[in-house]
Amino acid sequence: MSKTRKNKVFPVRKNNRIFVGFASAGAAGIWSFTQVLKHKGYKIDFYGRSDSKFKMPVDIALQFSTNKIIAGIQNFLYFFKIVSKYDVWHLNCMEAFFFYPLNLLILKLLGKKIILTFRGSEIRLDLDFLPESLFRKSANWPLYYSKKHREGRFLRSFRRRLRAKIFIWFADRVALTAPFLASSVAHYDKIIPYARDLESIFKLKTISHRNKIIVFHSPTVREVKGSVYIEKALKKICRKYPQVAFQMPMDLPNDELLRRMAQADIIIDQLLVGWYGGQAVEAMALGKPVIAYMHQPYFNLVDFAEEIPVYNSNIWTLKRDLEVLINSPSLREKLAKEGVAFVKKYHDPEKIAAEYEKLYFE
Repeated sequence: MSKTRKNKVFPVRKNNRIFVGFASAGAAGIWSFTQVLKHKGYKIDFYGRSDSKFKMPVDIALQFSTNKIIAGIQNFLYFFKIVSKYDVWHLNCMEAFFFYPLNLLILKLLGKKIILTFRGSEIRLDLDFLPESLFRKSANWPLYYSKKHREGRFLRSFRRRLRAKIFIWFADRVALTAPFLASSVAHYDKIIPYARDLESIFKLKTISHRNKIIVFHSPTVREVKGSVYIEKALKKICRKYPQVAFQMPMDLPNDELLRRMAQADIIIDQLLVGWYGGQAVEAMALGKPVIAYMHQPYFNLVDFAEEIPVYNSNIWTLKRDLEVLINSPSLREKLAKEGVAFVKKYHDPEKIAAEYEKLYFE
């Protein structure tokens, strides 16, 4: 983390209005902590796009034309309609209303405080998704990427880096949701974990299967999550263990995803990024053991790394690690209990809201 810059200080006033937008896969967490701040009396609005495939809750869902030119004009006009309404602008995933350098410049010239949160794929480069310890081992690493993913990756990486530099240059405060993003940015102020509406998740009915063990994996992006390796390992597992069933649905609305995970016995999150994601938080809250690849160097960037109850696996050891969990109900139960306690301690929206409250006004 680079040296903190001198930034504008805002007095903590309940009449300061806060804009929060936009996000897709991470919207459930944003919604949960913004609602906490709303209940505390802050005038905060979470904006989303109505075309989000994940059907996450938002305060205001923007519905613009499917025509890109018309939608661009609508975004431009809508921004100027609401710009005077908000004092603090919290932007997620490097998304803006229109041409982002101009959008950010206007906010800065108008004296707005800009908070930026990096959440994942918007900042990580393609090659970064294969951490160093794995990269050196894999002679066939290009197989990880689809042909479409490989083509033009260097130009795409350059654009992403440039976009990040511009956003960071304008931002007053920069937050990361996890340490795996730290090497992709020149500066950040805090790592603030994902939030989730834990109370709602705790109310969901979970199912324990007596004669069947369901292994569940639901990727948002197959290439990023290492789904091709997960499929290969699970095919071998299902042949060897008839009592094991594998489910891998994609792009489920969040409420359906939670319902399906509640009926599973083991959740596989992601095997390439090197950290656990928001879906793993939801799985732990449901009392499910979670498998993910945890890259050891990232542990040094947070103070709770040793407490994370995620079963550490990778693309070479997944089959073996699954067999351990399949044959050890007691270990699954232990991870499940530790997971619930862990998310209460570190991913509760009340605690995440307090972190952002400080970031908005410090």
